[in-house]
Amino acid sequence: MTDSRAGTRGDALPPTWRPGSGRRFYPPCGVRRPGSVLLLVLLSGLAVAWLGDRLAPLPTVSGAQSAGTPSWRMLAMFAGVLPVLSLHSRMAGLEAVGTTRFHRGRALRLTALWVASLGVFLGVCAAFVEGRVLEVMAGALPGWTGLGLLSGRLLGWRQGWILPALVLLLVGYWSVQDGSGGYPWWDFTRSPVVEQPLGLGISLGLLAVGMMAYWMTPWRLRSLLRRTRL
Repeated sequence: MTDSRAGTRGDALPPTWRPGSGRRFYPPCGVRRPGSVLLLVLLSGLAVAWLGDRLAPLPTVSGAQSAGTPSWRMLAMFAGVLPVLSLHSRMAGLEAVGTTRFHRGRALRLTALWVASLGVFLGVCAAFVEGRVLEVMAGALPGWTGLGLLSGRLLGWRQGWILPALVLLLVGYWSVQDGSGGYPWWDFTRSPVVEQPLGLGISLGLLAVGMMAYWMTPWRLRSLLRRTRL
């Protein structure tokens, strides 16, 4: 004899319950392992305190004697890109065609994670590094995140570090101090805001480009191309 209640609405499993697990399942909403991201950001800040101005062996156009870039410069790039890597998913294809509510929620969670990461990183660094270096890192972080968003959109979110790393190598190679001790206007990673305000503008511009790339989902791009053909 069959149960007359079978197939009724009351027997439907709750959407947040995973059969056989005995516990509720909370979907990540597009941003994964935020706790791990914050932990790595914290470790990056502690690494800045430990390494300080120690040079990382990177080539420069000026020659072997001055080859290298400060460790805090590389670690700031790492801290700026880490929140972007949390967007990686094995279901990226399905998430790309998700609803507007899903994309809005993911953007809000990513923004909150980015702000928290900046707060943790700069807060830890403030206790150990001089104010000038802290100002430089704070001004460069938006640019690194923007490059990470652009790289993630073009190459996949797991590869969000590739474009920032490439830019770091190129900027580190060509950016050399002039006779007055300043750096080129396009180097947003070495000069404080008060000395080179244009560097902050470049950093914020890169963040704007990255945000536009993040907003340009595949279906939005197809829709835009379809409109331009009309």
